[in-house]
Amino acid sequence: MPQNSFGVHLSYTSVDRGDGTDPRDAAHDVLARLRVLAGVRDATAAWDDHEEAVLAIAVTDDGHVLTLSEQDTIESTLSASELKAAFEEKGLTLWLDEDVDEAFGFDSVEELVDELIDDSVEVGADDSEDAAIDSALFAASAVQVSAFSHRGPAIARMLAAVHGTAVDHREPGDWSLQRFETSEPSGAWVSSKAELPVIELNRADAAVWFEVAVGSGGPIPFWTEAERDTRPVLDIDAIRVPETAEIYRRLLTEGDGSRDELLEIAAAVDLDVDAAHRALIPEALGGVVGAEDRQRAFLAAFGISSDLIDTAFGSATTGADRRFLPVGWWPTLRETAIAGLGELTPLTRRERPLARIGDALRRRPAAGLLLSVGELGAGLWVASRSRGAGRTLGVLLVVDAVVDAAIWVTRIRRSRGE
Repeated sequence: MPQNSFGVHLSYTSVDRGDGTDPRDAAHDVLARLRVLAGVRDATAAWDDHEEAVLAIAVTDDGHVLTLSEQDTIESTLSASELKAAFEEKGLTLWLDEDVDEAFGFDSVEELVDELIDDSVEVGADDSEDAAIDSALFAASAVQVSAFSHRGPAIARMLAAVHGTAVDHREPGDWSLQRFETSEPSGAWVSSKAELPVIELNRADAAVWFEVAVGSGGPIPFWTEAERDTRPVLDIDAIRVPETAEIYRRLLTEGDGSRDELLEIAAAVDLDVDAAHRALIPEALGGVVGAEDRQRAFLAAFGISSDLIDTAFGSATTGADRRFLPVGWWPTLRETAIAGLGELTPLTRRERPLARIGDALRRRPAAGLLLSVGELGAGLWVASRSRGAGRTLGVLLVVDAVVDAAIWVTRIRRSRGE
C-alpha cells in the first residue's frame, strides 16, 4: 500500500495476561516482533491484583494495524484480529475497540451503555436494599484550583460565595491568579471576553489536569501526565525512510488530538502552540521532562509570568494580595457594589479612560458623593417638570443617585476607618 493512502487513528487499548502479572514486557516483544507502529505506556493499573497496561496502536479505518516493511515503509497488511491472536499465543489479552461489541453482542458501545442503564433501573425497582451502594464510594475528592485569567477581584468574591470556601486573589499585572479548594466544577465565571482565556490548573490526590476556556463552547481539558511516559515500541531514529519516521513520531505525539485543540485555542487567544504541545507529548519524544515542569511549561505558553506561576505552586497561605471569605450572596452583592466597576473590569482594560475615571473617583469618594448629589438634583428637576417617559427618566435618576450616595457614604466611612 502506498505511503499515506489510508485513513488511520491511534487506538488506546489495554492489555493484560491470564496470571494477572505485569504485561508490558511481553506486549512490547509481540509488537516489536511484528514491527507494529505503537507505543507502550510505562505504567500499569491494578484491578483486584490484576495488572493491565495501555498501548497506543495505529489502526486503519478498515481494521488493520500499521506495521513497517523490511524496507521501512508503512504497510497495513496485519489485521487487528491477527494481532490479537499473536497476543493470545503469549498468554496476553488485547482489548481493542471492537472487543466490546463482540463480547457482549451489541451493535455499538452506546447500545451496551443503554442496556446497562436499563438493567440498573430494573434492579433498583425490584430490590432497592440489595442495590444500595455506599455513598462514600462516590464522595468527591477535594480539588485545589489555580485559575489564571484577566479577571478582577469581583470574580474571586463570587467564587467564594458559590463554593463556600476562601479564595485567594493576586493580580501583579494583566494576569490574575485565583486559588481555592472545591469538590464541584468551578466554572469559568466570565463576564467579558476581555477576561479570557481562563486556564484552570486542577490538582487532586490522584490526578492533575487543566481546563482552558476561550469562549462559550465550554472548557477544553488537557492532561500533562497522560502521555508523559509513553515510549515508542520501535526505534524511530533507526528507521531509514524519513517520511516513515515522521509519520510514526506524529502518530505518538499528535494522535490524541491535543495539538488540534491547541490550534483552535490559539485562533482565539495568544498561545505558543509548540511550547504548550511539548508539555503534553511523551518525554521520550521531545516533551518537557518532569511532572511539575510540564505543568509550568503549559502555563507559560499562554504568556503568564513566572512569578505568578510560582505563586500557584507555593503554599496556599502565601502570595495572595487579597483573600475573600464566603459570606453569603447578599453581602457578596453589596460588597461588589461598594467596590465598584473597577473590580469587575478586566485587567487588560483598566487603562481605558472610563476605567481610569472610575478608579480616580473610587480613590476620592467625596467627589463621587458630590456627583451623586448633582444627579439627585437633576433627577428631581426632570421628574417635576416632565411627563411620561421624561418623568420615568427622572425617577430612575433619583433612585440611582440615592443608591450611589449610599455607596459613596460607605466608602467614605471605610476610608476614615469608621
